[in-house]
Amino acid sequence: MTIKVTNLAEVLAGFNLTEKQIDLAAMIATNQTALMVEGEAKRNANTGAHSANTPRIQGTGPGPNVVTGNLVNRIVAQRPVKGFAGYVADISSSAEYARAVELGSPRWKSGVKYPYMEPAAKKLIQDGTLNRIFTGAFTAAIGGSI
Repeated sequence: MTIKVTNLAEVLAGFNLTEKQIDLAAMIATNQTALMVEGEAKRNANTGAHSANTPRIQGTGPGPNVVTGNLVNRIVAQRPVKGFAGYVADISSSAEYARAVELGSPRWKSGVKYPYMEPAAKKLIQDGTLNRIFTGAFTAAIGGSI
């Protein structure tokens, strides 16, 4: 049995178009994901409030308390950039103490930290939000129904 492809140019053009659609879907899904993580991190970093130079309010949640709003206001998701194996989006706070709040500081009591970024990503993974974003984007890209 012999199979002869007489429309190879059209088949290859179809593959090329599908590749571009999937690539665009990956960029869009990465951007949506980054914005979702940004929003969740901002909620996590806003678990109570107190005045400067006063103690943290206990029992207000696992995240940091707000004193000035600087940490929350500086949490930003950057637009995705194409990396080696796909798209990458950076979500971070440019507040100088952001890392210390997330991971703890040697100046604080041992073990004290107020994570807000990692729990944001974990929540969206565990509740299926990120899976739905990517599944929807790729399904739409290849012409399926969502």
